[in-house]
Amino acid sequence: MKKLTALMLAAAMSMTALTACGSKTEESAAAPASTEAAKEEGGKVAEGGEAKETSGLKVAAIFGGAINDGNWNETQYNGLKSIEEAGAEIAYMENISDTDAAEAARTYASEGFNLVYLTTNSYQDYCTPVAKDFPDTTFVQINGTIVDGNFISVRIADEEQGFLQGVAAALLSETGKVGFVGGQEINPIKLGSSGFQQGVDYVNSTYGLNVEATRINTGSFTDVNQAKETAISIIEGGADVISPMANDASVGIMEAGEEKGVMAVGCGLGQESSAPTATKIIIVKDVAIAIKSTFDAYAKGELNPTEVETYGANKGVVYATEWFGDVNDEAKTRLQETIDKMAKGEVEISLQ
Repeated sequence: MKKLTALMLAAAMSMTALTACGSKTEESAAAPASTEAAKEEGGKVAEGGEAKETSGLKVAAIFGGAINDGNWNETQYNGLKSIEEAGAEIAYMENISDTDAAEAARTYASEGFNLVYLTTNSYQDYCTPVAKDFPDTTFVQINGTIVDGNFISVRIADEEQGFLQGVAAALLSETGKVGFVGGQEINPIKLGSSGFQQGVDYVNSTYGLNVEATRINTGSFTDVNQAKETAISIIEGGADVISPMANDASVGIMEAGEEKGVMAVGCGLGQESSAPTATKIIIVKDVAIAIKSTFDAYAKGELNPTEVETYGANKGVVYATEWFGDVNDEAKTRLQETIDKMAKGEVEISLQ
C-alpha cells in the first residue's frame, strides 16, 4: 500500500540519562553533498517565487530517547537531518530526562539557536519558563498543548496511528483476539492505546466481526525484556496479532511475535527486521514531516500559530507501508478504505 501523500554543537554539561547508556550530545557530522549544494546556492527556502536564507539558521533538537530507535525519536531525527540538508546548522542531544530538558534548552538558547525542538510532551512544563527567558529563540514542542509567544506546540495524531494499528490487527486476526503493548504512560501512548481499541471496534461494527483487544502499557520505553514478556503473555492468552507503541522497547514486542509464530503490526520503519516472518504491515507516524514543515514555515516567517495544529493522515504524517508476505485481498482493501476515509476526515476518533 502506497504512502498517502508525497511527502552540533557539543553541550558543556553532563546530564542524567533516560537510559543506561547515558546522555549523549553530538556535533553534526560533515555536511552531506546536498547540504553543501544548498549552502553554495545560499541555502534558500522557496516562498511563492521568492526565497529566504536558511544557511544562517541554527536548529537544535532535544530527544528523550535514542535517535536510532526505529520509531518516534528516529523519525524526528530524520526531520532534523532534512533541515540540515536545507542549509541550516543543526545540533542535538539524545537520551535526555525530563528534569534535564530545561538545562538543555537553556544551553541551546544561550548559544543563539533560532529553533529548539522539544521532542516529547513531558518536556513542556520544564521548558516553558526557559522560553520566557529567551524571546529570540523559538521553541517547538511536539505533542504539546501550549501556544504562547515564542513557545509553540504541534500535535501528532497518535490516536490515528493506534487506530490504524487496531484496524489492521483486527482485519488480520483469525482467533478473534489481538494485543497492543505501549510504553511509558504519557498522553501520546494513552491516545495510541485508545485509538487501537477504537480501530478494533470500528472493524467489528463496520465489517461485522467480533475481535477482542488486550491493551497493556508497561510504563517503560527502554525495557525491551519487560515489553517482550508482556507481549508473550498476551499471545499466550490467545492473541494471534500483536502491535507495539513503545519506542526503543518495541523491538521486544516484535520479537515476541516472531518467536511465538503470530502476526505483528509494526509502528516504525525497519521494525520488520526484528520480526521478518511475523510482520505484515507497519503503520508509520512520520514526525519528520512535522519537523520539516515547521522549519520551512519559520524560514518563511510564517511560524506564527494561534492554536495547536494537528498533523496526521491529512498531512501524510500517519500512513501505512506496503504489506509484507501473504495477506488476503479483503484485509488490504478494507484497510485502504479506512485510510482514505481518515485522510478526508470521515473517521471519528475520540481523544480519550
